[in-house]
Amino acid sequence: MVVQSRKLLLLALVVLVLAPHVAKAQSRLAIVGGTLIDVSNFGRSTNDKTGQTILVKDGRITAVGPSAEITVPSGFFKINAAGKFITPGLVDGFAVLNNQAYAQAYLAMGVTTIVGVSGGRRGPLFRDADPGPTIYRLEDVGFEEKTEDELLERLETIAKDDVKVALLMYSLTPEKLRLLTRRAKELGLATIGELARSRYVDGMNYGVDAFVHTTRYSLGMANDEMIAGIAQEPFSNELHSPKWKYYRWLSSLDAEDPQIVSYSKRLAKSDSFIIPTAGLLYLHRPHARNPWTYPAASLIDPKDVNRPASKTTGIPNWTLDQLAAYRALARATEHIEKSNRAAGCKYLAGSGTDVWGTMPGISLHTELASLVRWGMTPREALACATSNYAKAYRWYELGQVQAGKRGDILILNADPRLSVANLQAIHRVVARGAVLDPNALLVDPGKDNGKILLSKTWQRSRRYLDKKYDFLNDVKIDNMTYRSNCLEVTGVIAQPKKPGKYPCVIYLRGGNRDFGQITDRQRVAIMGKIASWGYVVVGSNYRGVAGGTGIEEFGGAEVHDVLNLIPLLESLPNADATRIGIRGGSRGGMMTYLTMKATDRIKAAVVRAGLSDLVRWRQERGEMETVFRDLIPDYDRLGDTTLRARSVVAWPEKLKSKGPLLILHGTADWRILPGSSLSLAEALQKVKHPYRLMMLAGSDHGLSEHRKEVADLTRMWLDRYVKNDGKSPDLKLHGN
Repeated sequence: MVVQSRKLLLLALVVLVLAPHVAKAQSRLAIVGGTLIDVSNFGRSTNDKTGQTILVKDGRITAVGPSAEITVPSGFFKINAAGKFITPGLVDGFAVLNNQAYAQAYLAMGVTTIVGVSGGRRGPLFRDADPGPTIYRLEDVGFEEKTEDELLERLETIAKDDVKVALLMYSLTPEKLRLLTRRAKELGLATIGELARSRYVDGMNYGVDAFVHTTRYSLGMANDEMIAGIAQEPFSNELHSPKWKYYRWLSSLDAEDPQIVSYSKRLAKSDSFIIPTAGLLYLHRPHARNPWTYPAASLIDPKDVNRPASKTTGIPNWTLDQLAAYRALARATEHIEKSNRAAGCKYLAGSGTDVWGTMPGISLHTELASLVRWGMTPREALACATSNYAKAYRWYELGQVQAGKRGDILILNADPRLSVANLQAIHRVVARGAVLDPNALLVDPGKDNGKILLSKTWQRSRRYLDKKYDFLNDVKIDNMTYRSNCLEVTGVIAQPKKPGKYPCVIYLRGGNRDFGQITDRQRVAIMGKIASWGYVVVGSNYRGVAGGTGIEEFGGAEVHDVLNLIPLLESLPNADATRIGIRGGSRGGMMTYLTMKATDRIKAAVVRAGLSDLVRWRQERGEMETVFRDLIPDYDRLGDTTLRARSVVAWPEKLKSKGPLLILHGTADWRILPGSSLSLAEALQKVKHPYRLMMLAGSDHGLSEHRKEVADLTRMWLDRYVKNDGKSPDLKLHGN
């Protein structure tokens, strides 16, 4: 009985371990039983709802309501949120994202959207994070003196370049400010004012959406000389600079100074919001916590931060004079913001990261704590980082947990109505519908990529005991889950049982979502067969499929799931990862080309009926546009731009891997018409990329009429260029 009980216990533990990995894709997500926190009406509404179910499909919230009234459809991944609290994901309204570590720090702290600032002290904006928050780009207009026509042209250019916010700056005269503010609204751009030559009262009158930095918009109280000094030299850290002459004057103001009270009332009467970025002076406040003690700080390199705090003391390593000056300025801004809050000013939360020691994710939480210290309730502060953005910038897709909004959600273990600190008690982050574990996000970027998290031997069923499958006797096949950019992705490994060092093949499946995931037939007839030829074969289901976490993007971020198979191969003792080939079909052909664009590690590839031109495919099979709309981020707005980014015919010269391509296509294929491979061959010919195109007469999409021939061709190609490291064909014109 004891032995039997232990067996049952072991079986139960195995089920518990495997359960999260066999759930359906998180592109279909249900959050069940939580308390939904109301953040509407600037956080003054209190219509919280318990026992709610939230459905998210393909990155959008589709339904919200009582769990008793909403049936979770079959195939949805469920999160039990009973006893937990649900809020929208946080927005950082003024911040930089420089690298993958920053991206993970934001997400680990619940920040799912940032207004991305770049250049100068903050450095360039890193736009390829995976995973990462949604970035609404900000670009400046009017930092330097320009004509009206030049300024309008700049505004038009950034609007066409998918910029969301125009930062209207110091050189703008009132006439130019009025012109640009009006035109920005016509172009759908939000506007933030950081002004000098135009008074802030002008910005209020002209309808600038928001003003940034307490130290800047308080310039509305200064005299002309101070304003001119800021316009001339806005960013100097020298204590004798014109900027610091103004800052010293600001620091001298008493909390009850009539100028402050009067100016606060004027700000409150306007429709403009304010973004204090109190985090810029946080380190100089008496209550400041050392930011390096936050768990997310473990991701950050101090060298990446502008003027960082000491890891030991939490205080910047500045001179005593500098510290004294900044502390006085910090006290003054506290007085000013308490006055602004009392007057009823409208706020947005922005951290200012990463200037003056501010840090991604961490500094937004210190910002929210500052808002509470100035007189807000925790709920009102939360609204400043969520729903207020829809009011200020007309960004109606975010800031609320409602049907139709983007699937950016925080599931919290503690009640944020009691304390804003509870916003850090994150159970799960949902970013565009993808569920992320904050603990996984705290792993150094790339450190665990390709790490096998779970492996289970595939059980050969009676169907595959037939003699024609005897090659399986020499092959071991495992289902596995591996780490890919903080996500857990499922896949398969097939490898020879005999010890040795074998070349490798990455198998890339076709289809989308669960349609096309690796089946037993693919495990055996493709992966197992190739392994029997003397290869270690790995295949990915891509993120969000077959129990994997995340959301696939049909040729978007899941390319990382393929690239992360390379370090996985490097970790296998019998794999020679210096010799890697690819075998991809249909959608897997698109993934093959995208992989070869991203890395030079691929020796050769075999593509069966590969998807090479998505624009053409949409024209030939219009029904596939539903897949594009469901899976490709921002497809409805960007359209062909997103399709060309996935289409090798648009960029054959960008293939980093110069390995030969064997392209096989059936002339009777209706799923992807054969003309697309003919066009690809022509494009490859122009850039002299080695290829062989074989059109198989009368064959279908799966080349089912020519299976043995296709297998022989595949083996020949892989053996020649991967196993035997054959020389690539000479493409120089030659011969008689």
